[in-house]
Amino acid sequence: MRILIVDDHQLFRVALQELLNSQGLTTETGSGEDDILALVAAFEPDLVLLDLRMPGQDGLAVLRQIHHSRPDLPVVMLTGSEEERDLFDCLRAGAQGYLLKHNDPQYLISALYQATDGKIAVAPELTDTLARALGQPPDQRPDRPPSDPFAALTPREHDILERLAAGESNKVIARHLGISDGTVKLHVKAVLRKLGVHSRVEAAIKAVDFGLTRRGTG
Repeated sequence: MRILIVDDHQLFRVALQELLNSQGLTTETGSGEDDILALVAAFEPDLVLLDLRMPGQDGLAVLRQIHHSRPDLPVVMLTGSEEERDLFDCLRAGAQGYLLKHNDPQYLISALYQATDGKIAVAPELTDTLARALGQPPDQRPDRPPSDPFAALTPREHDILERLAAGESNKVIARHLGISDGTVKLHVKAVLRKLGVHSRVEAAIKAVDFGLTRRGTG
């Protein structure tokens, strides 16, 4: 796996590069002063490990640039911020993960593989924050968008999105709706594509942002 490390602290970059290289990973580094999109084009990484706050550039803005130009490229934020808003801003902007700089090195390595496998990797300290925030009423969530992004969904896809937002697994959804797991997977893919998101977590966040609630329990 090829990983581009972007962080403004040189000592941290060097230490992290040595750690990843010792695990057989190929790395390149950049700072907030570099043209990150040019580094991505030159290095062709499988994943970008990106600092959130850098003096030279705003990590969230860099994340959006990468996601716009290379939506297929997973970006994992590696930061010291445990703020709920930072976590959600990054996930909304397309981050495939949000890890903390003090996380255990072996967990970090495992999380990077999760991210390249299409899973959302969130620091263990923040999983409760994520679950709690997803459960908040929509009027308590910041920056609730004004328009309805769900118009393109079919009634079945709408129902499945509601169940995703409630945290139901594909198997549970299939059982409740009387359809196969494979059919649920196809519907979930269609929902993610129509909403312009890349994970169930992003879809759930968008659903909660717009106040989408379960219409029934059947």
